[in-house]
Amino acid sequence: AECISNAIEEVIVRIGIDKFAAIISDNGANVAAARRIISQKYPSILNIRCIAHCINLISSDIIKINQANKLVRQANIITKFFKNSTIGMTLLKDAIKLKNIQGGGLKVYVETRWTTVYECTSSIWRLKDALQHVFF
Repeated sequence: AECISNAIEEVIVRIGIDKFAAIISDNGANVAAARRIISQKYPSILNIRCIAHCINLISSDIIKINQANKLVRQANIITKFFKNSTIGMTLLKDAIKLKNIQGGGLKVYVETRWTTVYECTSSIWRLKDALQHVFF
């Protein structure tokens, strides 16, 4: 925490205290302590935990629920099938055009990118009519 706060303070001093409103980071113990040190030394600089990191943690917890995990795994199976099948992808793209569906193609869930939970499941739902057209 001391080392991190010293590095942050060097930047603050070099750039100027008036240019800083807050220190924002994840909530790792060492980083949270460094934020606390800086905000105590510089009361005008707010100590803020990163909301994106909080949402990432919540998203990771939701994926641990069996129903959510199963839903995302099944969506990824569908998505990967089309990504790996030239014929399948061509049929899907044709169906998307035929059904006049906007918003892009299928998205894959990637564990390290928390927004992809939504993007993956949402893309399946948005393309439901096109997927049904291809399968039936």
